[in-house]
Amino acid sequence: MEEKTHPFFALKARDFRLYWLALVAQVVGQHMFAFTLGWLTFEITGSQAQLGLIHLCGFVPQFALTLLGGVLADRIDARVLIGAAQTTASITMIMVGVVTLLGVAQLWHLALGAFLWGLSAAIDEPARASFFPRLLPRPLLRAAVPLISMAFGSSRVIAPSIAGFLIAAAGAPATFLASAAAISTMMAVLFLVRPSHGVVARPHGSLLDNFTESLRYIRANEAFAKAIGAALLNATLAMGFIHMLPVFAKVVLQVDSRGLGILASAAGIGSLAGFASYSWLQPHLSPRNLMVGALTVYNVALIGLAFSDWYWLSFCAILVAGLCHGYFVTCVQVMLQTLVEDRYRGRVMSVFALVWSLMFLSGFLLNTAGEWVGPRLALAGGAVIVLAYVWLSLVRAKALKKIVLAPKPG
Repeated sequence: MEEKTHPFFALKARDFRLYWLALVAQVVGQHMFAFTLGWLTFEITGSQAQLGLIHLCGFVPQFALTLLGGVLADRIDARVLIGAAQTTASITMIMVGVVTLLGVAQLWHLALGAFLWGLSAAIDEPARASFFPRLLPRPLLRAAVPLISMAFGSSRVIAPSIAGFLIAAAGAPATFLASAAAISTMMAVLFLVRPSHGVVARPHGSLLDNFTESLRYIRANEAFAKAIGAALLNATLAMGFIHMLPVFAKVVLQVDSRGLGILASAAGIGSLAGFASYSWLQPHLSPRNLMVGALTVYNVALIGLAFSDWYWLSFCAILVAGLCHGYFVTCVQVMLQTLVEDRYRGRVMSVFALVWSLMFLSGFLLNTAGEWVGPRLALAGGAVIVLAYVWLSLVRAKALKKIVLAPKPG
């Protein structure tokens, strides 16, 4: 039984293995695109506010439509939704790459690219969360969730470094086109996998009724409500620090695109370490203690980053933040995917998926606040608010204390 909780055991399932490899390539492409888009925006405008605007353009469609994507994921074949989303994203990256290659890229081109990418992500993320559990036996689901998180963590290690060096070597156009090629992998794999078709009751009625029903389901489950609430608040006020790194790199630490790539990859290295070691840590801590501890250290590390003037100290702060973020996100996802009823899976996971769209709002809020009070105070202020919620609300959640996701080590 212990073997089946190890993340890599899930890769023995052929369809899940193909899907996971394609997911790594897809998310690498997405992070390369987002990284390059932010770098190019700041290079063209030199404005932190304009950089925040680009993040806002990505946030609006993703935030507004992710919940719709979750409802659709419970009603429509997830493969159709994923394929349509990835086609839109690929065309968007090619479009931005071409206008940049021709030397005619303007702010509105980049804003449109961010908007269309956010639109595709709104449909893609809840569809993927609903789809992958059908690619492997249910006993392996708890082992598979850290691997899904690891795909995102590994991409954050690889993508910023690839993008930073590729920008320096071949320019932004080549990076945009490489991003499009990477995400196209998922479209090919969708034709190779054969998901199981268990008996799952599809929701009926209007889309609005389906959505409100899922909110009532979450609200009735205190553990779900508290964990998702903490994740959404942290995403809104703290996770956007990654979108402030161009400012910290250029203005505070005074490094070039290579230095920025290394700095950004620290978050991915930490996250990857968290995802890889989660299966060891999970039996030793309750979900409540793991969430509280991880979020606390995460935000303390961001406060350290905010006031650091040393490059390698900043790197270490981001590394620690990435590690704790990996623990927190994986713990919440394991809890949700393990305990949620199948007929609510797409909708519940779409609410949690708002975390990734709220990162864009966070980037906008933190960068806009940075224009007024400076990037240091903006980042530290957001982290302090999240810490207050963790210790005034999340730590008191009685339902979380009762949840056991793994047996205690003997």
